[in-house]
Amino acid sequence: IIDQELTHISEELDADRVWITQFHNGGHFLLSNKSIQKFSITYEITKVGISPASQIFKDIPISLYSRAMNEILENGYIYVSNFEDPTIESYCLKSAAFATGTKASYIVALYDIGTDRCIGTVGVDYVKKRELHHDQIDILTERANRIAGYLSVYLKDI
Repeated sequence: IIDQELTHISEELDADRVWITQFHNGGHFLLSNKSIQKFSITYEITKVGISPASQIFKDIPISLYSRAMNEILENGYIYVSNFEDPTIESYCLKSAAFATGTKASYIVALYDIGTDRCIGTVGVDYVKKRELHHDQIDILTERANRIAGYLSVYLKDI
């Protein structure tokens, strides 16, 4: 079901890459028993010829992307239509974008339907600069809400 939703997003938004990150406890700090919050790309689809980002983004400490995470938690999304434009806020995601060949990215928070806690994100990447229109943002948000529902049910069952 998740792969079908990602495929729909990719087709409707003509995306080069669509992915889902989920937050998890990736272990404990060396000198204490405090948990290390991390994220990983758990689902991803790409167009032919586009490198997957999931190989790079596994067990990444959330603290490395604190500015982006704060923006997502505060506003529920990050939209960067052109990482190469210095006048557009990139939320310290520019190096990750360049590492994956991404020029534009649209990221929407996933909220657990029972607790309303952020459990991850859905991202849409483009290898060329790209500005999505309001109706396309609405499509992404609606699909993200569906995915959040599916993940929320799945997480309660495990």
